Amino acid sequence: MKHIQEIEHSKAPRLGARRLRTWSLGVCVAVATLAPREASALQPLSDFVRSARTQNFDVREQAAVVAQRDDETSQTSWKLAPVVTASASYTNNQYPAIATIPTGINKTESVTIMAQNQLDATFSATLPIVDVGAWERIGAARRTASAAKAQSNATEFEVQRAVAQAYFQVVAAEAVLRSASERRDTAQANLDYVTKRNAAGVAPELDLKRATAELESAHQDVTEAEYQLRIARRSLATVTGLDPSPGGIELSSDTSPEPPLESFASGLSSLPSVVAATETTRAAERSASATRAALYPTLSATAMERITNAPGFGQSPYYQIVATATWRIDGSTVHQTAAANRAAEAASIRGERARRNAEDAVFNDYQAVVRQIEKTRAARAQRESSDLAAAMARQRYEAGTVNYLDVLTAERDDFAAKVSLIQASADLAYARLALRLAAGRRIDGERGGQ
Repeated sequence: MKHIQEIEHSKAPRLGARRLRTWSLGVCVAVATLAPREASALQPLSDFVRSARTQNFDVREQAAVVAQRDDETSQTSWKLAPVVTASASYTNNQYPAIATIPTGINKTESVTIMAQNQLDATFSATLPIVDVGAWERIGAARRTASAAKAQSNATEFEVQRAVAQAYFQVVAAEAVLRSASERRDTAQANLDYVTKRNAAGVAPELDLKRATAELESAHQDVTEAEYQLRIARRSLATVTGLDPSPGGIELSSDTSPEPPLESFASGLSSLPSVVAATETTRAAERSASATRAALYPTLSATAMERITNAPGFGQSPYYQIVATATWRIDGSTVHQTAAANRAAEAASIRGERARRNAEDAVFNDYQAVVRQIEKTRAARAQRESSDLAAAMARQRYEAGTVNYLDVLTAERDDFAAKVSLIQASADLAYARLALRLAAGRRIDGERGGQ
């Protein structure tokens, strides 16, 4: 090794300019990894949010549920509308029943009690007049429909969160792929440089083997980054129904703190998830009232018109108007009402939990932002330190004061630091959006990270 170092020093004036050019290329490639660059062509986050509003599976399913609840409300409301019934029948009797009755002096009249070919038609309309249970069921159905609409809004917020997460996974994967590709270029330049040094007799065979292995490792990193990018793009397309264009965006370097927590914690009672839980509680209370109302009497009226060719001693057509009061006593209704009250109590508890969960979500997401800000700052400092360490390792290798293994270690640490900074920056951008979503602020029109 001493002999090799002596040869290095003896040939330093002649090889210095060439080494400087080669290593300068490697330094430029490595430093450019996280340098600000214009995004290629990836659509803004708002495009994916708009697409998810109509294409996301959860959003579409919830829209169908809302329509179902509206139809159920209409169905329940029509329970108080008149029920119209029309029926007609034809009967062939083997023998007719016809009576002859006197109607005066030497006068008679035939009365058909049963015609051989008998025709009957009946029309009736029944109208509920007093039905407390039906009124309460209508109220419960309306509350359930309102809860479904609020849940639809809550689902949209959840989908926006999923879209933002998938979006920044793509952004981070794109940045990691660029960094891995640049590391591969640097490894190739290093191998070319070490190959020339080995040919000149100033670099041992071990350095050449290590440079070759490092290039293969860089190829593996690129392959892994491409795999992660394909998975991330597929996930984003699945959750939004929009295929992401090739390219990425420039991650924000802003590590400024967020406004105070109190500014995000206000107005949580109007969050869709909280509103949905509240409406569900009210629907359960109305359902309990409807169950209890089964013990109340009901009043209805029925009007009927009958047409027949066998009126007997009556007239055809003729009508009837009937008022019916019904009072049904069923002991099981008492226990059914108690169960419905328990269900309403459970729904009320779920409503309280939804409120607490909303508060916890804001608190946790706010703390996540604080954590990610510090993590991003630390990652940036580590990246600057590792970048400098890699540059110094190259210079010392040129000077012959360290071996090539030190250069490889420094470059690997530098690549790991760059990947950590990319992921930390993407996580911070997502955490900021997640906090706003938890506070009930939509991200429509925002260009996350840009």
